[in-house]
Amino acid sequence: MKIVRRSIIVLLIFVIGICVINAQTDFFLNLGNYFPVLEEKYPQIVRTVSNLSERLSSVTELIPSPSEIIAKIKHEEMPIDPSDVAVNAYISNSPMLSFYPKENISIIVDYDEVKVFGIVVSKNKSNLIAAFTDENGESIKQESISADSHNEFNKTIKIPETENLTMDLAIYTGSKPYGQFESWVYNYIKLVKTPDGGWELDQSPVYEHNKRMYEKDKSISEALKSTAAIQSSNNNVISIAQQLTEGIEDDYNKVLALHDWICSYMYYDEDSLNSEDTPPYYPTDILKTRKAVCLGYATLMASLCRSINIPCNVVSGYALGNIGVDQNTSWTEETIATTEQNHAWNEVYIDGRWMIVDTTWDCPNKIVNGEMVSDSDISHIYFDANIQFFSNNHKILEYMKRK
Repeated sequence: MKIVRRSIIVLLIFVIGICVINAQTDFFLNLGNYFPVLEEKYPQIVRTVSNLSERLSSVTELIPSPSEIIAKIKHEEMPIDPSDVAVNAYISNSPMLSFYPKENISIIVDYDEVKVFGIVVSKNKSNLIAAFTDENGESIKQESISADSHNEFNKTIKIPETENLTMDLAIYTGSKPYGQFESWVYNYIKLVKTPDGGWELDQSPVYEHNKRMYEKDKSISEALKSTAAIQSSNNNVISIAQQLTEGIEDDYNKVLALHDWICSYMYYDEDSLNSEDTPPYYPTDILKTRKAVCLGYATLMASLCRSINIPCNVVSGYALGNIGVDQNTSWTEETIATTEQNHAWNEVYIDGRWMIVDTTWDCPNKIVNGEMVSDSDISHIYFDANIQFFSNNHKILEYMKRK
């Protein structure tokens, strides 16, 4: 009996040891890289070991360390080494929806006027319509705006008189001053009447929450780790990232290149939303199929960034108007308080700040009834998004640490 117990204990220690080794290194995950001869002669064995390692990693990464368990019991967050803290020197109180220099829009409200200005990236967006609608979606006023020869636009518009206390403002774009216009900023910008009869931009009810989450110290080393889901040590991922950023000197434009490639290469799999199966989100899987939902987009972006030594986190949260989940574009008491996660995006650390990037919402591609469809150009509204305007339709809930 003692021998049996001793054998069980030895076996448990061995299994735990293998789990720890597997979780801390990519040896088993990339066995073929360490032993090319084995890869050549026994590719099936190497693939089997790699697949098992990947599955094991997803389990072992969920096992908290003793210090994490203690912190959980005390309802405390794990301290970050001061030398590892990514200080977030972000831009605040800016009228810009995003900080991408080649395509952005700014909105300033001054009592009974709204100033709309910015720059577009292509002639397809050189004509704009500012549309005011009431809380029921009924049109109140539309005003045309045209970009100049430098693709810049600037117009001050008189806010229409109305008895309503709130109004929505949407900016639409098109290639001609007439005909069909596509929504560029959607209808997430809201105006509210002030006590003196003027107007001001409505602050998102989740902005203060998001600001607190966004301002928290975050670990640089954690944002560079290769994990089961964020496969930054995978050879194919590394190769793609290096090819896409070859010759680019600064990290900002490297991240832009990765963003634009994902938004053009990947397709949002709407069909999977009606399936009971969980869509794959490992980069090694979705790179083959070119289809994913938001978590796949976010893990791919993080994998590519980390593979070229750019810190990147996956952020889970709640988004208004999320495809197939919630088509509402206004916050309610229920959604303001929600802890439900229906969306994922990224924060990339460059130039001393965390840059918000949502490749899913910037991607024009989707799969509908098995067909790959692309109905517009790549957007940059959610590339380097301003946290203040980002909060109009996104609520930060969690920074994924163990995946």
